[in-house]
Order: sequence, then C-alpha cells, then structure tokens
Amino acid sequence: MTSVRGLGRALFELVVPSICPACDMPRDPGEPLLCDFCTRLVSHTEHLRLVHTAVAYEGTGLELVRRFKFEQRRDAFWVLSAWLAARVAELAFDAIVALPRHPARVRSEGCDPVHALARALARSRGTPLVRGALQRARLTPPQTGLSVAGRRANVAGSFAAMRGALAGRRVLLLDDVATTGATLTEAAGVLRRDSGAKRVLLAAVAGTPAAVL
Repeated sequence: MTSVRGLGRALFELVVPSICPACDMPRDPGEPLLCDFCTRLVSHTEHLRLVHTAVAYEGTGLELVRRFKFEQRRDAFWVLSAWLAARVAELAFDAIVALPRHPARVRSEGCDPVHALARALARSRGTPLVRGALQRARLTPPQTGLSVAGRRANVAGSFAAMRGALAGRRVLLLDDVATTGATLTEAAGVLRRDSGAKRVLLAAVAGTPAAVL
C-alpha cells in the first residue's frame, strides 16, 4: 500500500513542472526543485535594516521572485514561501498583515503576490491573516530610481489602518521585496498608531543588497 507521504510526493510530482523554477533546467522526479547551479547562486539573508528577509534579491532569488510575480509560476512560489516560513519560524507574532497593494494595481496586474505569500505563511504556521486592517490611502508612483529620502517621501501618508483592528496583537507585516524598508516602515507606523498593535515586525521574502541601492 502506498504511504500517505509517498502519495503526497507522487501528487507533488504530477503538479510541479519537471524543470528548475529558476532556470528551466530539466529535473527528474524526486530531485530538489532548484538545480545545483541555481542553488549555488542563492544568497540567504537575515536582515535589511529593520526588515527580516529570507533571500537576497539577486541571482536565483531575483529570478524566482520575478517568475512568481510576473509569470505566476507556482513552483517559484513554493520555493519562496518555504524560505519565508523558515526565516520567520522563530519570530513571535500572533497575526499576519500583508502589505496592501492599491486596488488599481492589482486589477492592472491581475494578482497580489504579497497576499499569496501571506496566505501561505498563515496556513503553514496556523496564524491568522488579518485582512482589511491596513489599506492603501492613495496610489503611489513606483519607487524605482528614488533615493532613500525620495522613497520615504513617496510613501508618506499612503496607508490607512482600521482603528483598533489589531488591539494588543503582535503583528508580522509582510512584503515581497524590501529595498530600503521605507514602505514597510511607513505602514508599520500607521498600524502602531491607529490599529492598536502591540508590536509590529517587518518581513519580506527578499531584500535588495545594499551594494546595488
């Protein structure tokens, strides 16, 4: 009789493409998702300023994030979500909030990658994902090319929190990629001020190395 674990692995192999999620190199059933070459190009990170991060936004990390966000590659998502869960496993929080994207941006791109990561983390950890506690108050221009000060100014006043929605709770505020931490820091300040959160931890699956800022 096939074991539950064996059956799960068999089903996994049916739905996962038989290629590396970062470079499309063919993979055999039972092999790790990432090929040896892409694995060597992974740079795991722990912090970007105040943000807890799982992988550097370069090399394999950048390619996986790109494929997940813009190609909706589920195999890339599985790798990233596993890294994120491992990174925050020892952090103490009892609620998760996904950094919200403006509805216009979600409609134009057809997906919300941060919410997908937050939902997977909530399920794996058994921690509630609190929706509606934080909202975008206005659509902001892209942060690309802006200085640290410019990024802070760009996101100032761009979030609104539901008053009392997180009263007394320890919150993990999650983004997909952190570059300077300006957006997460702005949102965290709003949560602490208006939602009643006892503590707000910042996290992102990937962080941009300081050398390329």
